[in-house]
Amino acid sequence: MGASGDKISQFRRVAAVAAAGAVLLAAGCVRSKVVVTSDPPGADVSMNDVHLGRTPVETPFTWYWYYDFKAEKDGYETAIQRERFKAPIYLWMGPDLLMEMMPFPVRDTRYVHLNLAPRPAVDGPEFALD
Repeated sequence: MGASGDKISQFRRVAAVAAAGAVLLAAGCVRSKVVVTSDPPGADVSMNDVHLGRTPVETPFTWYWYYDFKAEKDGYETAIQRERFKAPIYLWMGPDLLMEMMPFPVRDTRYVHLNLAPRPAVDGPEFALD
């Protein structure tokens, strides 16, 4: 092979590196979200003291750890619930690098349901009239 053969093999190497870079740049990522529902629906809900809106509601989350959920609605007791989101095995150290390099997004959806108990009726003070 002469000089032209060296140029062709050099071009192939550059093209391979460029293609690999393009694949990495176009790679998907892990998209995590939580969907919060309640019984009855329409409760104001917050996650770690950040108001999310009325149920049903969904929001992204970043960390796999503990989250505190609070739901409130007129006529019902406030519901407070702590949920731990454990990382799936494919997001542990090692496999997570491969998942980040996938050419499509990897989705992880968690579901939290909050039950609100009806608030007991409170009778007004009774006065005796003499």
